[in-house]
Amino acid sequence: MEIVWTVEAERHLAALADYYLQSAGALTAGSMMQRITDTVACLADSPYVGQYVEGRGQAYRAVMVPPYGKVIYRVVGSKVMVVAVWDCRRDPSDSSKVLMGR
Repeated sequence: MEIVWTVEAERHLAALADYYLQSAGALTAGSMMQRITDTVACLADSPYVGQYVEGRGQAYRAVMVPPYGKVIYRVVGSKVMVVAVWDCRRDPSDSSKVLMGR
């Protein structure tokens, strides 16, 4: 399957990378980026590995990337659409706001 990142998901990833760059340094930020992008790349071969996102029916799935967060995505035809990179330090109730317009 083809992996497609939404603009919003790319912004989430950049913000998370910036946080780790400022708080933990370039090595940790680079490691975080690599783990998240490697996890997303695996979705091309195993798109149904993620659990359904609570309250969103079967439209959205999420896969954890410990300790950094989780990737929220949809499978649409032959594409995996990455819609958010969720920083798990955030309030979980905010995640529904991220997906509201989708």
